Amino acid sequence: MNIDLKRGRVSYITFSELQDDYVMYGFPEVTVKACKDNPYNFRSDPYIQEDLYFIVLDLLDFHNIYGDKNRLAIYIRKDLCLFVGVNDENERIKQLFLQVQEYYEKMNKGADQRVPELFLYHFLDDLIRHDRKFLENMEFHMSILETRVLKERLDSIFINEILSIKKELMYIRNYYEQLIDVGEVLQNNETGLLPEESARIFSIFLQKVKRLCETVVHLKEYSVQLRETHDAMLDYNLNNIMKLFTVITTIFLPLTLIVGWYGMNFHYMPELNWRYGYYAIIMISICIVGVCIVIFKKYKLI
Repeated sequence: MNIDLKRGRVSYITFSELQDDYVMYGFPEVTVKACKDNPYNFRSDPYIQEDLYFIVLDLLDFHNIYGDKNRLAIYIRKDLCLFVGVNDENERIKQLFLQVQEYYEKMNKGADQRVPELFLYHFLDDLIRHDRKFLENMEFHMSILETRVLKERLDSIFINEILSIKKELMYIRNYYEQLIDVGEVLQNNETGLLPEESARIFSIFLQKVKRLCETVVHLKEYSVQLRETHDAMLDYNLNNIMKLFTVITTIFLPLTLIVGWYGMNFHYMPELNWRYGYYAIIMISICIVGVCIVIFKKYKLI
């Protein structure tokens, strides 16, 4: 797929087409090999030459974060911006390319701003267009978890959810840091490959990604606070149980003393032969329990 713009051309090809035609394009062989390197981590090491910027991006699917990542390679020259679907089995990269192409055809047809680097900006901007909503939904879900904890509805599922959220946020943070690296390369424009006015627009993209990354860091800190809140609630519940046991023990301690006292069965204990001794002990025990309960309630211990 090719789009002829005012200055240069924008194209999309597959990785197999790149392998066949990279010599025709004049691309270094090392860049072709780099497309398949490091399949497990997010790529963020651009290849910079005087007449060429080469970037590899691993794209995260927020609906399947742990699934296989789409990989995109971008070659940038003064007259060309080439998108390569290195790993695009679900054609997400291709569809995104077509969306930006459609935008150009409808909104900027014949305009002077139709240049390859502006197309690249809109492509990168579309990558993160819906991320804010995803992060807001995640934050809302975390607030629901917090409410559940504060209502003392503690369960093992909560811990699993928090750990899963922390892991997802780690992936997302790495993804945004990769985009920040790319945005900085395009903004700085070390070799002057891009026109100054075109390079400046990537600062807008860079600021957007940095704000998203800051949101992710905030959510990661929030997840830590949720874990700490959960542990605090567990400690609070345990303290309440221990306080209850302490109160019960304190209430029955005088009764235990009475039992031990009259359990000695000395021969000359007058109460043993008193007709109403048994009933008196019952009344004394009830009074002691009642007084203890009143005192504990007064000091809000029960």
